Amino acid sequence: MKYRTLALLLALLAVAVVVNAPLAAEDKDAKNTHEGTFVKAEGDQFTMKDKDGKEHSHNLATEAKVFRANGKECKITDLKKGQRIRVTTKPDDMKVATKVEVLRKKK
Repeated sequence: MKYRTLALLLALLAVAVVVNAPLAAEDKDAKNTHEGTFVKAEGDQFTMKDKDGKEHSHNLATEAKVFRANGKECKITDLKKGQRIRVTTKPDDMKVATKVEVLRKKK
């Protein structure tokens, strides 16, 4: 009986670890992710406005990905002024963007 209980506890612990692993990764990304409005792009640099209306610039990392609202990959120059975006930066450098996502319009 003791062995069954121990096996059950170990199985539950394994499930808890597997389920919480993606949540930990999302928390890590949340620290270096912010949303705002796209303003303009020139080369590998773009400007956005944060929720307070303050403009700031980012450089795209060489491996950076840019996605439309439908999830298809595009170029940063394809984005239009005023589109809502989510920017993910390098954890050690908030000026270098590794991913830019256009967000769907709120209904």
